[in-house]
Amino acid sequence: MDELLSTTHPRMFSLQKIVEISYYNMGRIRLQWSRIWEVIGDHFNKVGCNPNEDVAIFAVDSLRQLSMKFLEKGELANFRFQKDFLRPFEHIMKRNRSPTIRDMVVRCIAQMVNSQAANIRSGWKNIFSVFHLAASDQDESIVELAFQTTGHIVTLVFEKHFPATIDSFQDAVKCLSEFACNAAFPDTSMEAIRLIRHCAKYVSDRPQAFKEYTSDDMNVAPEDRVWVRGWFPILFELSCIINRCKLDVRTRGLTVMFEIMKTYGHTYEKHWWQDLFRIVFRIFDNMKLPEQQTEKAEWMTTTCNHALYAICDVFTQYLEVLSDVLLDDIFAQLYWCVQQDNEQLARSGTNCLENVVILNGEKFTLEIWDKTCNCTLDIFKTTIPHALLTWRPTSGEAAPPSPSPMSEKQLVSKAYLILSVIYL
Repeated sequence: MDELLSTTHPRMFSLQKIVEISYYNMGRIRLQWSRIWEVIGDHFNKVGCNPNEDVAIFAVDSLRQLSMKFLEKGELANFRFQKDFLRPFEHIMKRNRSPTIRDMVVRCIAQMVNSQAANIRSGWKNIFSVFHLAASDQDESIVELAFQTTGHIVTLVFEKHFPATIDSFQDAVKCLSEFACNAAFPDTSMEAIRLIRHCAKYVSDRPQAFKEYTSDDMNVAPEDRVWVRGWFPILFELSCIINRCKLDVRTRGLTVMFEIMKTYGHTYEKHWWQDLFRIVFRIFDNMKLPEQQTEKAEWMTTTCNHALYAICDVFTQYLEVLSDVLLDDIFAQLYWCVQQDNEQLARSGTNCLENVVILNGEKFTLEIWDKTCNCTLDIFKTTIPHALLTWRPTSGEAAPPSPSPMSEKQLVSKAYLILSVIYL
């Protein structure tokens, strides 16, 4: 390392010899080679983050050549040697802030994908980790190349080599989510959401691949593996996009999330729906709403409003399954919406309750009707504008001050709301 620390004339001789040693020992049995690489890989971690760009470039290029050679050998099932070998790329991408080096790392990984995709197994995790780090970059060329390669993997490599990539399926979806959350590149965000939608098709078309995949899922029942490793990561990452992104991107994420539910929900088990709606109801969580009043109002008027109608649509479509497991939660959510100061959201709560009753009432059991009537009664009690009894107009000298903290606008809103409930 000492000879590489010179700022003017670093000597590469020893580094070159390490590369040669790696090359000639690559044919050893994997157990021996992994011990050798544990030491050499750590050296590449340090050299790849050298402040001298020439040294770092040499290290990354040497890593690329060695990796291409190593990947040619392929990897047997249940082995993780590729993952160990490619880890220095992750380390360099995470620690080296030089745009030149970061761009070079992404290009090296892209070259591996384009030429060695058929031989990659456990190395996919490192590849998606590098692209995940690149996804939040502000350099357009880095983000663009990383996203293009990720798109190539999702659309073409997954299609041809899905069993070999299934171990990293969650990493791929998480990587796409990170691209979607980069506010500097809105077009990339929209395309990333489209690719997440495309991933849902793989889960739908190949559930058996998830059921047969074991790895660290030995405690998960085979029929639940398609949920744990397939559907849940997709829907969870879409919820992250909704909670992290600006209006246009989160609206698209919300739309795609409910499109997936409506398209593939007939394959979901009852307990999957419970897990899913725990994610969905986070959209309405007061603790997660924006703190600024203007942003909070926008969130309620747009995202919460959109989600509320979509939830009721899904409930109507899958009434037979969801009435047992989610009716109480949905009524509680409608009640929450009516309690809010946001008039549009409150009205949407009553409208959605009306839609649920009109569209599904003929299928309701006596128990469901009891719950529906109780929910309507609770909403009615909440929306009665009691403050009207003590309210006085602010104009006029003789008018006493109103004891009610409500503004005239709030009272009018309450009056409109109670009328909506009466019309139910």
